[in-house]
Amino acid sequence: MQAILDQATKSLEVLETSMKLIPAGKFLMGAEGWGEFESPIHEVFVDDFFIDETSVTNLDFAEFVSQTGHKTTAEIIGFASGYKNGEMKEINGLSWKTYYTEERKNHPVVLVSWNDANEFAKWAGKRLPSEAEWEKAARGTLAKKLYPWGNSKPDNTLCNFGKKTIDFPSTSEMKNFPPNAYGLYDMAGNVWNWCNDWFSTNYYSQNENENPQGGKTGLTKIRRGASFNIIQTFRLRCANRGAYDPNKFAINIGFRCVKDFKIE
Repeated sequence: MQAILDQATKSLEVLETSMKLIPAGKFLMGAEGWGEFESPIHEVFVDDFFIDETSVTNLDFAEFVSQTGHKTTAEIIGFASGYKNGEMKEINGLSWKTYYTEERKNHPVVLVSWNDANEFAKWAGKRLPSEAEWEKAARGTLAKKLYPWGNSKPDNTLCNFGKKTIDFPSTSEMKNFPPNAYGLYDMAGNVWNWCNDWFSTNYYSQNENENPQGGKTGLTKIRRGASFNIIQTFRLRCANRGAYDPNKFAINIGFRCVKDFKIE
């Protein structure tokens, strides 16, 4: 393991160069006729921000761990749920490191809780995206379209979904699928992305239309984008909302970071 960690030599400067600028502006957030918590469609203004062009990779996360000694929630607890011989079960010692091999260094890191993702973001001088920022970035320049690429039915040339897992998560290497109009990869499929917001069922009706930050408190944090093992294609839509306990982790949840746009 140490030999692999020694390869994680990316600097913070390199991490920052892999971000894309999302221009300030209004967009229509949400959807009608799909998930009950996706409506009403409402106009939202979001300031300029940078977002990672890919989810954080195993190699990126290894650099963070190498520099900080961070122990993930899964490592502290001592076990995690994963597949073994095709069966999902709790496995002692299972953590992100289990899935970090030379062949998978550019796959998205998984088995990281919201808390782990937040610590990485702070170390990198970034933060986790708001739900509004994530959806604006996912939509690219395609207003009112279903998916990051438009309205075409999802298939495995467009994103990573509908895969079975035996022992290792069926994630794909970064940049294996076409980017959206903003140059962002895997905004649909591969792994869910943690967002900063607390999930609230009626938040879209509260008329917070300028840089909304989600519910003030809650039990679950927003996750967006769906993952390699979802089979319902409606979850791949830009407007689809998911939520998960920030103290938990899963083999299909990762994250990407954002950074405020500032003119020095």
